[in-house]
Amino acid sequence: MNIMNYETIIGLRYLRSKRKDAFISFTTWISIIGIAIGVMALIVVIAVMTGFQNEIRERILGINPHVLVLNLNGEIKEPERIVETIKKSGEVTHAFPFVTFQAMLQSGRQLSGVIVKGINAQDMMFMKRLMKEGDIGSLNEKGNILIGKELAKNMGIFKGDFLSLMVPFAGVSPMGAVPETVQARVGGVFETGMYEIDNTLVVMSLKDVEGILGIKATGIEVKIKDVYKADTVRREISKGLGHGYFARTWIEMNKNLFSALKLEKIAMFIILALIIFVASFNIISSLVMTVMEKKKDIAILKAMGAKKKSIMKIFMIEGITIGILGALIGSFSGYTICEIIRRYKIIKLPEDIYYISTLPVKISFFDVFLVASITTVICVLSTIYPSFKGSKIDPVETLRYE
Repeated sequence: MNIMNYETIIGLRYLRSKRKDAFISFTTWISIIGIAIGVMALIVVIAVMTGFQNEIRERILGINPHVLVLNLNGEIKEPERIVETIKKSGEVTHAFPFVTFQAMLQSGRQLSGVIVKGINAQDMMFMKRLMKEGDIGSLNEKGNILIGKELAKNMGIFKGDFLSLMVPFAGVSPMGAVPETVQARVGGVFETGMYEIDNTLVVMSLKDVEGILGIKATGIEVKIKDVYKADTVRREISKGLGHGYFARTWIEMNKNLFSALKLEKIAMFIILALIIFVASFNIISSLVMTVMEKKKDIAILKAMGAKKKSIMKIFMIEGITIGILGALIGSFSGYTICEIIRRYKIIKLPEDIYYISTLPVKISFFDVFLVASITTVICVLSTIYPSFKGSKIDPVETLRYE
């Protein structure tokens, strides 16, 4: 049976001060609470930042391609051949052509600039869950379009309404660009959760777009199995298609957004980590006062043969115990708060501003472990100085006047 060594027993005993030393006990609890609050705040903020990042990424990937293939000349003449070449990659799950162009949408006196995207209905199944009204299959009917929820709300449009779509560059004549007005019917309304998309995007059948512009495709959208392998797939596609084609990944197309989110997460980590550093100084002051109050005990132990490293171990155990208790309490409290927010969705957000109805929280056990580990290391380092000072006490000088 393992018996606890005397350094551990004494170190843990010093945590429970006598009534006359109640102030030291109070500072010990202040240190534990300070560390716990710092760890709890850090875990909650990291979980919220991670939740926002994941939510935004999911919304972006829900409507945008993982890899976008374009031609340097603008138009892709043989989209079927390009799609077949792209699909040779083992990571590619889906690839399809599309056309995009700018137009004006008119309903009564309401007028709005929009981005029209021409795409085949069978290639839009990934948007099925985003439909709020109508059905994707309505695109198979000539003249039908799908519009975003915000655009429908701002222009007072409902499913089944007829609109005018004004295309400024539908053709070319000796006099310049020839505009064309096309009558369209709203076949459905979708909601991606991204304001700019929901307020500007109009989806039309690729066949209808080809009839208006005479263009088969301006790009190829590619969906892949693992979105984090997008750069590898991009290089593979670019190599396979050769000169004249280039590809961009979803990371490149949203680089500024994700860089900003990452920077905010790091900044919040540094700011809240300062709380833990402040609490670690409380550990130092608490141990220094304990060393001063226990000078006689230390002198007796050294007179009985205790070595310097044993004295250091006593106070390091006391400080490490404070750090571990604070880290455990903070981790448990932070995880509990995150789980309550996630499960019961108690923090509501204005949906018209954030397009997220509740505060998103993503709890990562790695983040919790990392925060607790870093906290423990900081607490261990903070015990070195007071423990060293305690081990340097001269038993002769201390006991001479007792």
